[in-house]
Amino acid sequence: MKKIVKNTEELLALRGKDGVIRIEGDLRIECEVPFGKEIAGIVVDGNLYCDGNLYCDGYLHCSGYLHCSGNLRCRGYLHCSGYLDCIGNLHCSGNLYCRGEYLVISGDLIWSHASMPHMPERYYINRVLPAAWQRDYWQERLGMDISNGCYDALCLLVLKNAINLLKDDKWTSTERWMLETLRDSKRELPQWIADARSV
Repeated sequence: MKKIVKNTEELLALRGKDGVIRIEGDLRIECEVPFGKEIAGIVVDGNLYCDGNLYCDGYLHCSGYLHCSGNLRCRGYLHCSGYLDCIGNLHCSGNLYCRGEYLVISGDLIWSHASMPHMPERYYINRVLPAAWQRDYWQERLGMDISNGCYDALCLLVLKNAINLLKDDKWTSTERWMLETLRDSKRELPQWIADARSV
């Protein structure tokens, strides 16, 4: 059974007393899920489709696959048992765990943890960037001034030095992974992503 939600009022009406939206079956959200509307969590026993941006103040648990056409922000943990496909940017303040066949983030993954997320063997992430509050840490690690500017300008600055930066053996495995995604971010999407999205 698929539940289709066309506006925010319908979505908020699905909350339980604890603020959690629980759906047995599939959920398709055809509206924006605005920040600060007291959605403590979303639990979907089937597949979750979101046509716009999806912002969740709590945790997000999807037993099937999760497809978000906009940006996805989850302040708690994000657990997806199927594949996860995010067309926009993904910002997860908690843990990210994807057990499906693949994970695709066409935008940026904002990642503030020292360890990598739990991902399937087959994944694509355009860029993995640190959270804004980590700017001082990364400035020290990179050895360059990144105190001013937006993500795109700073990424361009770091990208110019990525080859030399990656020659250094000081990077943790997570830091190296983040720098490698930045280095590789100008490449075209792999064909397997187009194939998977056309199914």
